[in-house]
Amino acid sequence: MFRLHLALFGFLPGVFYSADGAAGSGVNEPVVPGGGEEWPEGDLPEQMGGPRTTLLPGQNDFRIPMNVAQLWHDIAIENTRPYLPSGQVDPNGPLASPDKHGKKVARKQLKFDRNNPLIVVGGKQDGEPMTATFTTNPRARGKKDDPKTPFISDVAYMIDISLNDKSRPKSPEETVALVNKYAGRTIRLEHGLTAQCRDDKVRYVLVTTAEGESTIPDPTGTKGCGKRWYTKDFKNPDNGQYDTEIACTCGQPKPEIVAQLQAAGQPVPAAVTVVLRAYESVERFLPPLVAGPVAGAAAV
Repeated sequence: MFRLHLALFGFLPGVFYSADGAAGSGVNEPVVPGGGEEWPEGDLPEQMGGPRTTLLPGQNDFRIPMNVAQLWHDIAIENTRPYLPSGQVDPNGPLASPDKHGKKVARKQLKFDRNNPLIVVGGKQDGEPMTATFTTNPRARGKKDDPKTPFISDVAYMIDISLNDKSRPKSPEETVALVNKYAGRTIRLEHGLTAQCRDDKVRYVLVTTAEGESTIPDPTGTKGCGKRWYTKDFKNPDNGQYDTEIACTCGQPKPEIVAQLQAAGQPVPAAVTVVLRAYESVERFLPPLVAGPVAGAAAV
């Protein structure tokens, strides 16, 4: 989520303020029947939940959830691979397509979400959760346009490096079955921070109401600028520690905001500053500290 600090403008338009949120005490008012449950079309919206902690960069052992078999999803991802391992043009890749877009390819996705996260085992961050998403989609591990560049998926690295399993399954079904056998085991990961001012989402703005501060979708409908930040960008040069928020200079104020500022006699900032919250990202799959297959792993 990212937020625009409107307080920096020195004003808050009236539309951002809310009343008490109730018409009255309801003591002597008529009560109408409430009816049954209200159900939206499709899935229920995501629950907001409480505040979350951000796992700061480091190297940790993480326990795989026992229900890992339920965390797999079938997805379709555009093939970005220009060449096959033989050096020939990939017939399903971007070089073989007139519009330079590869065909959609069926892949497997392993998603550790907030309801089923990876959990740190041991160390100062013991018990802390981390969300992560791995897929079987091969990605360039070098220059994408070089025919010699290998394409390896995150799941392949997790199996070969973090689980130290050298069996190298061939089919998607074999891959899923193999990972599922390591339910409850640990993998070692190097993790960092990332953020994006998403250009496909309306940014959230921080406003002050009678109830205090809260975030709401930008009333102007403005979306983010698309810029990304990585671990090194969050390191504070003053204290050497990692911040969990970063400021994005995200375009200029909308004309309607400029007009309101000018009408109120307030200065108009040259640019809009959006504050982005950092999220954890997996940067490297690490081998277990003890040599050999993961301790206690199920026999394959």
